[in-house]
Formats: sequence, structure tokens, C-alpha cells
Amino acid sequence: MEDQKTDCSSIISDMGAKGLVCHYRFEEGSSQFVFLDIDKETGGASINNSLSFSTSTYLHFISSSNGLLLLSSFGESQLNYHVFNPLTRQSVALPPHGITRQVIRSGLAFDGKQYQVVLVHAFKDENNGLVPLPDDIELEIFSSETGAWRNHQPFSLSLNVEVPVCEFPQLNATTLFSNGAIHWEISGRLLVYHVKDDYCEVIELPNVFEDWSWQSTMTYRRCLWESEGRVHYTYTDFDGVHTWNLLKENEHDVYSQNNVYDSEKFRWALVYTIDHKELAKEDLDILYIGNQWEPHNISPFAYVEDSETMYLQLPGIVVAYSTKNRVLQKVCRYKFPDIDFNCCFFFPFIHSNEGHQKNASKSLQVGEVVDLPIEKEVNSLSF
Repeated sequence: MEDQKTDCSSIISDMGAKGLVCHYRFEEGSSQFVFLDIDKETGGASINNSLSFSTSTYLHFISSSNGLLLLSSFGESQLNYHVFNPLTRQSVALPPHGITRQVIRSGLAFDGKQYQVVLVHAFKDENNGLVPLPDDIELEIFSSETGAWRNHQPFSLSLNVEVPVCEFPQLNATTLFSNGAIHWEISGRLLVYHVKDDYCEVIELPNVFEDWSWQSTMTYRRCLWESEGRVHYTYTDFDGVHTWNLLKENEHDVYSQNNVYDSEKFRWALVYTIDHKELAKEDLDILYIGNQWEPHNISPFAYVEDSETMYLQLPGIVVAYSTKNRVLQKVCRYKFPDIDFNCCFFFPFIHSNEGHQKNASKSLQVGEVVDLPIEKEVNSLSF
């Protein structure tokens, strides 16, 4: 796909339609990206064929921001990064960066005119195979306005965690761009990069514990999402699904009666908990896999505030749970023969109303279930 100029002022004109994307990574190396439109009333989904596409080579989803996707592919000495607009099929291949250390997180920030791609990297500890933070963390930032990378080293950053060298990217919470900042989850902390003001902060997550490790990411699935201008954090454990929102500076008095509350350290308020028994009442067969509740089998990945619906990925199926009506419905079935369901990823996506309207002729029926992957040939692209 030909590179486009980095000025994105005409790429997205009318944002707002929310949907989902299913990313299949097949065994032979090809990928399929299936876009699903969300019905505002029912929370159900339908396939948007005009946006869906496939590639014959390996392509990895990293993050999305206001209608653009950040993707990566294998290069000779480092990953190649691509900023892609599914609506126009325009793609920008970013120039090589100067990082020689391990990239531990990456993200995309798009304000409707210009975008920035941010890579977080740190020194590797050769003795124990871990990446020590905070002293050695740096950012490499690409701006579509300048067309070049620049280096930024945060000062006074306290992120006292260790990140394993071998992480499973599909088990990390998807990067979120919200309120002008990129949010990454790293080992029980939230690393936030404020794009306009060019500074970082670290926020402890509500479910952090002392011996957080990569095994924790295998057990407790998490996601970051935005609703009503607020950053939310949802995770699963053996009790159910819990959602917290990030407090603003003037809202810390919500804990004013709690003498142990530290507004500098803990900045969250619990929104709700969905007990696993409550979920099981809706559909015992799909939620109790092997007759036992296992939090790693329930992966929250998106929330749509129009229908007040939380989307959960389970082995072989995606379900939508209405937090307003407390109703569970099946949204789509997916299959991946002989391979764990982590090879099939779902993530939220916001695209232009134009892209949504192209698919608007397909009305959704309550209870209608979509089957994935798409058996017929979809648009084939090269990166």
C-alpha cells in the first residue's frame, strides 16, 4: 500500500459511530480484520464488509484512536509501524526509529488533524531478564506534523515495577487514548502520557498487589475504556467483573471519610461489580466452562455507553451484558481450530458515521448472532 502524506486533516471528518474489530491471526501467517457495527438500541453486532480486510502476511494490531489503527509488521531489524485508515484504505509507513532497547509499550494519539505514535522503551537487565523501571524509561515519539521521531525522557517518574522480557501482548489491556492522553497498563500501574503537555504520570491501579507478575495477566483479564469523558478500568477475578473510574482532581472527597485514603496514590472509585453468579444466571452453559468459574475465560474488552453494554470475550463466543437492564446476549461466535482463543482478538473501534452508514441497511434483530471468521473472501491489502 502506498504511503500517504502525514497531514491527516481530511482523513476523518465526522467521528462518533462505535463498533468492534475482530483480529484473526492464522497459522500460516495471514490476518483478517473483521469490523462489526454496534446497534445503539440492542447492543447487537453486524459485519461491516466495507471496512473489513485481510492480509497475506503477518500484521499485528497495537491500538486505535478516533478512526485510525496503529499496526505493526516484521522488518529486517525492527518492527515496521503503520498508521492505517480503514475507511479510506490510506496507510502511512513510519520511518525507522532509533531505539536499540526493548519497546515495552506503544500507542497512537489522533486528535482529528494530526497524530502521534509513542513508543515506550527501557533498558534490559541482562542478569535477571527483567526490565527495571523507572530510571531507564524513555519515549520515542513520531509526529505526523514533523514527519520525524524525537526522544523524550520523563523526569521524576516513579514507576517501581519490573516488566518481564517475554510478555504476551494479547493479554495486556488495550492502549487507550482519552482526554488528550495515552494510557498504558504496566504491571498493576497505569502509565499516562499527556500528549499536548508532553509529560508522564503513574497511577496505581485498584487491583495491584505486591507480587504482580506475568502470571497475573494470565489469570485476571483487564481493559481500559472511556465513558462520559472518564477513563474506566475493568478487570475480572474469582468474584466477578469489576469496573472503576479514574477520579478527577476535584473529586477526591468521595473518600473524605476514609482516613487511610491517599489521593496521591489511589485515584479510583468503584462503579459496579458484576458477580459471576449473576452472569451465570443469564446463561449457565457459556459462562461456566468446565463447571467452574475461571476469570481467565472471561475477557472484558469494550464498553458502549449508548446502549450501556459491556462486551466480554469467552472461548468461542462474544457476549454483550447490559449494565442497565442486566441482560446477557450472544453477539458473535468465532472458531479457531486447535488453537487457543487468544489467537483471536477483539477490540473497540470508533469510525466515521460515513463508514457506519454504508452498512446501515443491515438491521439487527435482538438475539441475532454473527459467525466469524468471514468465510468468503474479504478485501485483500498489502502493507
